[in-house]
Amino acid sequence: MRVGIVVRAEPFPEARKPAYKLWIDFGPLGQRQSSAQITDRYRLDELVGRQVVCVVNFQPKRIGPFVSEVLVLGAYTEDRHVILLRPDLTVEQGSRIG
Repeated sequence: MRVGIVVRAEPFPEARKPAYKLWIDFGPLGQRQSSAQITDRYRLDELVGRQVVCVVNFQPKRIGPFVSEVLVLGAYTEDRHVILLRPDLTVEQGSRIG
């Protein structure tokens, strides 16, 4: 698991369930993209610049016309909304989760 920063976020209307396309910069590991079903809790404008925790060693998964390369991690609330995981303080992009 690594920490990255969302550098771009767009709607993903082709997804079966409401989702966003995210581009996440992991510093020395480069930029990766992900599809995230977080539309019920987050707006696009509040995602850009946000640090997130991701699993980076999964096989890429094609979701319609988009390839998701990492899994953005979150915890579910009682009403099944995803709350994204992030460090309490800003850390370097690409930092390992220990």
